[in-house]
Amino acid sequence: MSRLSCQSWHTVPVSAAMISAVLGFADIHRDLGGGKTLMRISPERAAKADIILLLGRDAERATDVGLVWNEREDQIVRIIDDAVMRDSALAAWEDAYDLFDEPAVEAPRRLVA
Repeated sequence: MSRLSCQSWHTVPVSAAMISAVLGFADIHRDLGGGKTLMRISPERAAKADIILLLGRDAERATDVGLVWNEREDQIVRIIDDAVMRDSALAAWEDAYDLFDEPAVEAPRRLVA
């Protein structure tokens, strides 16, 4: 039980409020064909006051949520959560940054007779 209580969670799960916000305030619409549309909230839109008042600290997290909407049936087909992709992209940048760290240069050693 102590193992579960010590575990730190990095991302908040997708909530009904986030899904409703994407449905109501999505400013990115990408046609997927077959009557389906991918809907997202852009980071610029998530920084607006109405989204922040609606979601609070989860406003930035809502930019990771994408909804595939079926226009013919008027229903959500799929909920896409890209938080894992964002975390993996940050990890890749951190790994690349570590490649350029140089070890401390020692002074050249001299032979003394």
